[in-house]
Amino acid sequence: MQISSLEQIKKIYMIGIGGTSMSGLAMMSAVNGLEVAGSDMRANMYTDKLEKAGIKVYIGHDKNNVPADADLVVYSAAININTNVEAIAAKEYNIQLMERSYFLGLLTRYYPKTIAVSGTHGKTTTTSLVSLMLLDAGEDPSISLGGTIPKINANSLVGNSEYFVIEACEFIDSFLHTEHYIGIILNIEEDHLDYFTDGIDQIVESFTNFAKIIPKEGHLIANGDDPNVAKVLPHIDTTIHTFGLGESNDWRAANIIYDSLGKPTFDVFHKGSLYASFSLKIPGEHNVMDALSVIACGSILGISIESLQKTFQEFDGAKRRFEFKGEERGIKVFEDYAHHPTELRVTIQACLNYDHNKLWVVFQPHTYSRTFLLFDGFVDAVASAGEVIFNDIYSDREANDWNIYSEDLAVKVVEKHAVPASVISSFEDIVAYIIERAAPGDLVLVAGSQSINQVASDLVDALKMHTA
Repeated sequence: MQISSLEQIKKIYMIGIGGTSMSGLAMMSAVNGLEVAGSDMRANMYTDKLEKAGIKVYIGHDKNNVPADADLVVYSAAININTNVEAIAAKEYNIQLMERSYFLGLLTRYYPKTIAVSGTHGKTTTTSLVSLMLLDAGEDPSISLGGTIPKINANSLVGNSEYFVIEACEFIDSFLHTEHYIGIILNIEEDHLDYFTDGIDQIVESFTNFAKIIPKEGHLIANGDDPNVAKVLPHIDTTIHTFGLGESNDWRAANIIYDSLGKPTFDVFHKGSLYASFSLKIPGEHNVMDALSVIACGSILGISIESLQKTFQEFDGAKRRFEFKGEERGIKVFEDYAHHPTELRVTIQACLNYDHNKLWVVFQPHTYSRTFLLFDGFVDAVASAGEVIFNDIYSDREANDWNIYSEDLAVKVVEKHAVPASVISSFEDIVAYIIERAAPGDLVLVAGSQSINQVASDLVDALKMHTA
């Protein structure tokens, strides 16, 4: 029997349960009355939360972890079901295997007003803002995203309304398995080129198919300044709302003023008429763009301007999105999820708006293919740093068929931009290196989508001890 609805599931097992999205789906499943268990290669903050909620989490993959009477085994995109011992065990037990995005798709069928946030960059921040917008307006949304919203201290929430806010990822066409009433496309750039082997044309086609899922009575909110997004719009038979800085957009930001920390205040015009003024607590022009998409969404849903302004004034950012980790010995430490050259560049630009002496950038590249194919972009992204420390390339889903190493990045950064750059493999050694050389007034950015975030916390702790 092929599972096509939640009613067919009583017991579920999740491979990769500690992932940001998977852990949220696990929690939502448990709240909906399913018996949930799962595994991950290493413990983290999400596995800790799941265990505190009574969900059994195994650290490490083992065929004996999989219950033979499970109705469904869900796996993350990082899992190779042909070689993973738990996936093989599921096949031996004749348990249906389902990739994470298909399971998320099952959930969206129960919410007539699903809002799906897509784009190469900015998904987690924008999904967080849409979620908080609905919460602040007194709605009771369900939420699933790839990061933690500080206000609810979670990456998922089971509400009791028709709204379901989801972060929609393009990798392996994941966002084509959900049903959504409102779709947001923030931007389209080259990424995940290990999957999108035909490059930008294939990526644009994928986003076009995402937009085509929206019903005719639904809404597409699209970045009108992005030339790749523009290629999507002629193929869409639904109401389109464009946003951006250009005057032709339906929703346009103008008169942007930044304070000393790079936090913007700006006017918003709707079809040429002044709509309202807004201020953000998160820095940078890229966040103005994200906010515009949220304002358009709020207008569609009838959210008041005052409620939107309140949401923006309270939102400090999602966890690991330019998150301030602490200041010790006069040294500020931030961490960010940036793993694409554009994300790294705009995050460094946000750092430059802070008063500081020297900007240290610690960066862990993710996947060999991305590092190789976007190599020049990464080299140029760190050109404004005072010093760069690269960690080894983290790759959980591919071998190094490109013969690319972090040392290649460091050499090129020094050669092209004359910025001091080195490679340090050990997190402990990175912390020790910075402790010995950083001075009061310096700023440290720890960037990357994988385990490198541990360096930010360890650095703050080490600075405290050093101060003491």
